[in-house]
Amino acid sequence: MLNKERSGALVLTERQKRILAAIIYQYTQTAHAVGSKTLHDELNLDVSPATIRNEMSSLEAADLIKKLHTSAGRVPSLEGYRYYLDHLMGKAGVSDQEIQMVAKQIRGNFHELDELLDQTAKLLAKETGLTALVLKPKPINLKISSFQLIPMENRQVIAVLATSDGKVTSQTFRLPKELPLDSLSGMVAYINAQMVGRPVHEVLSLMTSEQLPVLLSRKIESPAAFLQLFGDVLARSVSETVHLGGRFNLLEVADDAYMDVKSARKILELFDSPDAVRHLAKAKPGQVNIRLGEELHTPVLNDFAMLSTAFTVGQDDSGVIALVGPMRLPYAELSRLLSAFASALDSKLIEYDR
Repeated sequence: MLNKERSGALVLTERQKRILAAIIYQYTQTAHAVGSKTLHDELNLDVSPATIRNEMSSLEAADLIKKLHTSAGRVPSLEGYRYYLDHLMGKAGVSDQEIQMVAKQIRGNFHELDELLDQTAKLLAKETGLTALVLKPKPINLKISSFQLIPMENRQVIAVLATSDGKVTSQTFRLPKELPLDSLSGMVAYINAQMVGRPVHEVLSLMTSEQLPVLLSRKIESPAAFLQLFGDVLARSVSETVHLGGRFNLLEVADDAYMDVKSARKILELFDSPDAVRHLAKAKPGQVNIRLGEELHTPVLNDFAMLSTAFTVGQDDSGVIALVGPMRLPYAELSRLLSAFASALDSKLIEYDR
């Protein structure tokens, strides 16, 4: 029987720690339950397999390992993984060389921040075989750079809005009959003269107040119709997107089982929500947060683990970079890789803050 500290934390002997760590390592490598003979051969302990079995019984009684019905061996439980993460896993830092190696893989002349993050998610998924999620920082000082309306046939126009982060948002509209075609140039001139250089959140606030409609009514005809058009493309310019890499890697879950399509669809729908991803990841710069199964408080993710950290762009809020996979993961290795990707993004994105 294991002892507990006053705080309630379990106290393991050094032998028990070695056995638990070995079970987790072996299970991570093979996906097979681990028996006492395997541990005896691998650990080279100066004790008999019977003694190891007794120690395994103590670990099982403490809910750190569990027995599968199909094998006499043991596998880690959620509590066992958590003890390993909190007490046994090393916290080695990431070297500058590792960061530079990752940064070299993120190549190309990216016209938009979204393009860079999309490639990063795909690269991380390819490197790990897991599902990667990247969410850019919420911009604090995002400003309007330019606005254009490009006329097309049948009273259609393409609205093109550029913002200070390099993003170009476009949307096609059919002009209402009450909005004269010959007023388009006046609308574009007004926006570029009055709104370029102003923060997007400030302009959005103006649109929900009476101030901008009143100003527009003095300059152009049918201001309400134009406000609808301009407001739609402006709102799209600040909308968030979760960049997802390794979408189909989700289908493989713990113990080499495969999840059904319905469950996979629910998870992918969840990952399409930026708010849900931010809530699940709980990321902070400089540290990797690992949440397991029920700790995610999302039933469809009970068989999964999430590793997450944050990256920054200037003074904006933190972005999120995360990995999702089965609980049977090489956490130390993945934590280092995720930290390297986050640091590489920090370096790569300096240019976007200029």
